Amino acid sequence: MKRNIFIISGCIMLLSLTTSAYGAEEKTYLSASFFGLGLFSDAEVSNSKASTTDFTVEADTGFAVGAALGYDFYGFPRIEAEIAYQNNALDKVSTTVGNVSLHDNIDSLAFLVNGYWDFTNRSFWTPYLSAGLGAALINVDDNTAYLGNDSATVFAYQFGAGLGYAVNEEITLEGKYRYFATTNAEFANGEVEYASHNIYAGMRYSF
Repeated sequence: MKRNIFIISGCIMLLSLTTSAYGAEEKTYLSASFFGLGLFSDAEVSNSKASTTDFTVEADTGFAVGAALGYDFYGFPRIEAEIAYQNNALDKVSTTVGNVSLHDNIDSLAFLVNGYWDFTNRSFWTPYLSAGLGAALINVDDNTAYLGNDSATVFAYQFGAGLGYAVNEEITLEGKYRYFATTNAEFANGEVEYASHNIYAGMRYSF
């Protein structure tokens, strides 16, 4: 009986080591966030040439996509270089005297260096936290006097969380949340805040 217990215990320990070592190696990977919702935060506009007071710009939910090349150190943070694009249709300007409808858009093209901390475990599911720094080109197309047509390059940052599901050793499906923001974009007609809550679905391929 004791011998059987010893054998069973040894098998369990071996299985445990094998499970924890599954995919336990450093890897290069490509990732794509091919479906994303960009929930643009109401933007305060200051120092405006179109209004004597500050006002708020609202935008509809837009789309966001991204792609990245990264390296997984396994047991340490993943590091990646990412390019991300987001587009939102402008909705209206809210001022002290009323609202003005807008019919154009605001978009961003960001270049970020991101770090990810994976909470590795023995299941196929891996939660993680992320943060990143970089720069973004903010472009606004507005045919009214409030914003005008202009662009600005600004400092950008993001942080978020996600969950990955390992289909096999190479492919991981992902769902993630990201808060993305920049320093104020200085346009010809004023300074505009830019921030967004984004939700993505995507895939990561390791090789």
